[in-house]
Amino acid sequence: MSSNKINIDYDKLLNSRHFKHDYAPPGEQVFFKIREKVIGSAGNFCVFSGLPKAGKSTFINAAISSMMLTEKQKFDIRLETDPIRPFLGYFDTESAEYDFYKNLQRIKDMACREKLIYNFNAFNTRQDPAEVNRILVETYIKNYPASVIIIDGFLDLINNYNDETESRMIINWLKKITAEYSVLIIGVIHTGKKDNHTLGHFGSMVDRYAQSVLEVVKDRENNVYSLSAKYLRSAADFDPVYIQWDGTKYVQCAFAPPTKESAPSRSSRR
Repeated sequence: MSSNKINIDYDKLLNSRHFKHDYAPPGEQVFFKIREKVIGSAGNFCVFSGLPKAGKSTFINAAISSMMLTEKQKFDIRLETDPIRPFLGYFDTESAEYDFYKNLQRIKDMACREKLIYNFNAFNTRQDPAEVNRILVETYIKNYPASVIIIDGFLDLINNYNDETESRMIINWLKKITAEYSVLIIGVIHTGKKDNHTLGHFGSMVDRYAQSVLEVVKDRENNVYSLSAKYLRSAADFDPVYIQWDGTKYVQCAFAPPTKESAPSRSSRR
C-alpha cells in the first residue's frame, strides 16, 4: 500500500523561513483604505462582518464602485488595484441570479456608469460547493493578472464552520494563496443574532488572522447603514462611514446617531 505522506526537507524549510541579513522587503502594497486608514494590503485578507441583511454587500458594492469614480466623486471607502495586475475578481456565493445582477446594477449606479470597467470580473457561484468555490477562486488568480479578490461570502468556502480542523484548513488556504499570489482577499462573514460574534470556530479564526475586521450595522429607524472598525491590525480606528438610499442609488451621507444625553426626555415628547 502506497503512502500519501509528503517528504519535506525541514532543514531546508527552516532556512527558507529565516530572516535575511541586510534585506529590506518591498514597500507595502495597500489596495483598500477607509478614511485614508490602511484596511487591506497585498498578502492579507480582511472581512466585512454583520448580521444577515445588515448591508454588508451594499458596502462591498460601494468599495467596488470607488474604483470607477473620479477623485472628487469617491467615497471615503477607497479600493484600487495594482497597475501591473489591475484585475479584481468578485465571487458572489450567496445571491440568486436576479439579485446577483441587481447588485451589479447597483455598482454601476453608485459609480455613475452605464458599463462596468474592463478589469472587473464578477462570478455567481451560489450553486457550487465549498471545495469548488475555492478551486474557482484560485483558478481565476492563476488565469488573470489580479491583485484583489472579493468573496461574498466566506461561509461558502467551508462545509462546517464549527469544525475546528476544517476551519484551520481554510484559514491556512487563505494565508497561502494571499502570500503566494500577493493578492488582497476581501470577504463577507455573518455574525450570530444572539452575541453578534462571527460564526463558529471559523469566525473566531477569521477574527484572529484577518488584517481588518469591519462591522456593518443597519439602523432601521433611520434607514442608514454604518461601517465601523471592529479589529484593525495596520491602522488606528476610523470614524464610521454611513450610507443610505437617496431614491435612485446608495450614497455616502453624514449621520450622527442620537446619544442618551441628546435624546429628548419623555416630558419633552408630550
